Amino acid sequence: MRRARPFAKTLCGLLIAALTAFAVSAGARPAPPAPVTPPLGDRWFGIFLGNERTGFARQNIAEKDGGFEIYGEGSVKMVVMGFSREASSRERYRVGPDLALRSFAVEQIIDGTPMGVTGEATPKGIKVVVESGGTRKEKLLATKGPVYPPPALNILPLVKGTPKGKRLRVQLLDVEGVKLKTVTVTVVGFETLPDGTRALHLRNDLFPLVDNDIWVDARGNTIRESVRDGLVETVAENEENARQFIASAALSRRDLILDFSLVRVEPPLADPTRLTRLVLAAEGVPAAMPLIQGGGQGARRNDDGTVVFTVEPGNSGASLLSEGERKRYTEPADRLPADHPAIMARAREAVGEETAPRQQVEKLVRWVSAAVEDTVADSPSPLDTLASRRGNCQSHARLYTSLARAAAIPTRFVSGLVYLEGKGFLYHSWAESFVEGGWLQVDPTFGQVPVDATHVKLVEGESPDDLAAIAGVVGKIKARVIEAK
Repeated sequence: MRRARPFAKTLCGLLIAALTAFAVSAGARPAPPAPVTPPLGDRWFGIFLGNERTGFARQNIAEKDGGFEIYGEGSVKMVVMGFSREASSRERYRVGPDLALRSFAVEQIIDGTPMGVTGEATPKGIKVVVESGGTRKEKLLATKGPVYPPPALNILPLVKGTPKGKRLRVQLLDVEGVKLKTVTVTVVGFETLPDGTRALHLRNDLFPLVDNDIWVDARGNTIRESVRDGLVETVAENEENARQFIASAALSRRDLILDFSLVRVEPPLADPTRLTRLVLAAEGVPAAMPLIQGGGQGARRNDDGTVVFTVEPGNSGASLLSEGERKRYTEPADRLPADHPAIMARAREAVGEETAPRQQVEKLVRWVSAAVEDTVADSPSPLDTLASRRGNCQSHARLYTSLARAAAIPTRFVSGLVYLEGKGFLYHSWAESFVEGGWLQVDPTFGQVPVDATHVKLVEGESPDDLAAIAGVVGKIKARVIEAK
């Protein structure tokens, strides 16, 4: 049985955000920065993951119709142990003189799948149209006050003349999630960078459990942006260097963060797929990160911050499921089209005449594992996976979750660590279904019901915000096996 492709979706989400999020020893209490207008013209950036060059971006700001037009384009390519993520985007935002959003048009291609999002500000909110996979959906995002596009986030404190120590609460358009989110920007103060440049240090909470630090010059040009203490960095560069990277990126695909993301344990685990009980002590789990329980997993945080996970998937025990939870875990979601006719038909065919939920789960897991080829690319929608019969662990888990919900089996998408024999723990996604009075962990990539005990849950949920928490622990966790049998 082939073992896990590492979990890279969350990191890719941060990288995609890096394509558009940038915008255009501290001294003694400097005066508040004077309000500025956005910097006009072209800017080029290099994007780095774990000190490895992995992408580029270009941004242009021009005056337009009494306000500004912000145009951005970029590309990110990432390979992690054969798990590939590729994303490119072209984004155009029309904003007022205060940078408040007027209209926008975004084109993204993620692993070969295009998506278009357009919209405009109206008195009732942001009217959005999403086009993907031959479908067109309209959505109204209710607003309270002005909404700003991602490229405005780093410029706003200077445009508003925000002084040191003050915070701005910004209602930001989240294009990938097609929603609005509130982001807090803190003005840390002016600092002198190693090259002698005087820069204003900003910090925001754009990603959960992850610090996002930005340094901009006095005109609002981003010099450097650092996500999660340098895990992902966006650095201003000249056009020549950016174009050199674009040329070489087409010729080279390197395993960028295997060593960075791998959680090694000594001695290595023998025959991990047969393990039924694992007790693992982990350092580096953020104090603010919820500990996931249930489905045969228990977790406790010690006084020293160490988290001890006890995993026995075959001994999940009984648990209660409220009517609200049952509804939540059987209804369709943005990335889980359980009510689509093709999903419902495939679920009926896979289940056949079987009426017992546990046996239905086994049939669905076996079908997904056998029917979907394990590849390096992620299919954004279970409908794509169903059509292509190809995808990575997330594609398998999303398709299974959609099928199980279509069969009226409460099911949720989970992610965390799984052990790769001879290597260590890597990031992976699977699912849990509520049957026989408890949550049963299943792995539709490996065809496991229940999963082996090396599946350590860290996150529940399939949305970008749910998965973003993973980025807060990649490269930080150190683990020690207390018991394995």
